[in-house]
Amino acid sequence: MTDQPLLSSYLGILPQMPERKILRLLLEIAIEVLEADEGSLLVYDAPSRSLRFAMTVADEASAATIEGQSVPIGQGLTGLAAVTREVQIGAPVFHDIHQTHRREGDSGEPEAVIAAPMSVGETLIGVLTVVSFRPEKRFGALDAKLFARYATIAAFVVDQRRRLAAVEARDHGLLSGSALNESARAEQKIFKSLARIVRLDESALPHLMQMLASLE
Repeated sequence: MTDQPLLSSYLGILPQMPERKILRLLLEIAIEVLEADEGSLLVYDAPSRSLRFAMTVADEASAATIEGQSVPIGQGLTGLAAVTREVQIGAPVFHDIHQTHRREGDSGEPEAVIAAPMSVGETLIGVLTVVSFRPEKRFGALDAKLFARYATIAAFVVDQRRRLAAVEARDHGLLSGSALNESARAEQKIFKSLARIVRLDESALPHLMQMLASLE
């Protein structure tokens, strides 16, 4: 099981954040419940119109091969799920990253794939996918319905993290602005005090200048 810095750069989810653990747990549960072999979370990279593997639950050899790779939008079941915003199930129709390694006792290629889009409103976040390498394994309509819920929860987790980050940024801005305003008011008060002293006694000016020079 591994995950890439892509979760941080694309979704704003840092290693120490609880959201990362939740997403991992969702993948682990989906793999167990759907009796799959591997699972991945792919993030949507808008500039390149592709999906990039950001988190993978698999053996070390498989994860090392998959992590950081990309799948073009619209290609394969995973890419099709991103375009249609609907769960896709079936045998792989695109030689994607999952098929570049070979596992002992199987063909080395997925026999069954299920991919569900992660989206909030009209915004595509990524795709959640699980695969099976067993020749007899097939995902059905009930699997698709259940997996869609996992993807919905994953999207909700990401959306909440983004909303929280926006609130934190706003609050930080307000605090920063408040601190700046307080500093400006203090400077203005000092300036008025100096001006008042000089206005009442011009002979105090050299002493004030010397004091300010010493402080600087």
